[in-house]
Amino acid sequence: MQFNNIAPRTREERTAMKHKDAIEKTNLAIRKGGYQSSASEEISSPDPKSTYYLPEAERFDRDYAVHEKKEREERWLRRMQETEKRKMEQLNRDSERWRRMDEEQKHEDAKLQKLRDTCGAGKKNLSSAAYNPITLEYDPTENGIKLKQADDMAKYRAQLRSYNIDTKSNCGYNILTGSDRAGVVVTKPSFLNDSAAQGVPKR
Repeated sequence: MQFNNIAPRTREERTAMKHKDAIEKTNLAIRKGGYQSSASEEISSPDPKSTYYLPEAERFDRDYAVHEKKEREERWLRRMQETEKRKMEQLNRDSERWRRMDEEQKHEDAKLQKLRDTCGAGKKNLSSAAYNPITLEYDPTENGIKLKQADDMAKYRAQLRSYNIDTKSNCGYNILTGSDRAGVVVTKPSFLNDSAAQGVPKR
């Protein structure tokens, strides 16, 4: 009968097996598969192109005060940029609002000026017509002159109509008395030229 005799471990080996690092090293040494490289080497010496690579100068940088100051400055800079962005947006909104208000004010001013020029609105202590309703005299202004000319033209057209009706409907004498008739007198306004009243006989 054959027996598989195993040599007992020494005291140093049994003591070493109590440490985690020694156990891991032993397992790495006896494992199969032809694995030669150590994972610890990749962790301590990563490829410079890898994402977890860090230069040696930064690895041993333990000045946390400088790092914290840098983070505070970055937070302060972001806060200032956000504040400046909000300020510019508010400024643009205010500028647009004032521009719309100016356009509306200009539109209202132009509308009021048009009413003043055409309808006489907005003029304090002035009537809508350019004459005095008490004395019935025209105002000595440009509007008063225009109003007088318009009234004179209305009277002139009425006289021309009366003249045409009289000359075409009546004869030159009074049928009751037999005397001559005076007819309708047409008064030409002073601002008209001679050609405007051509063909109108004067009696």
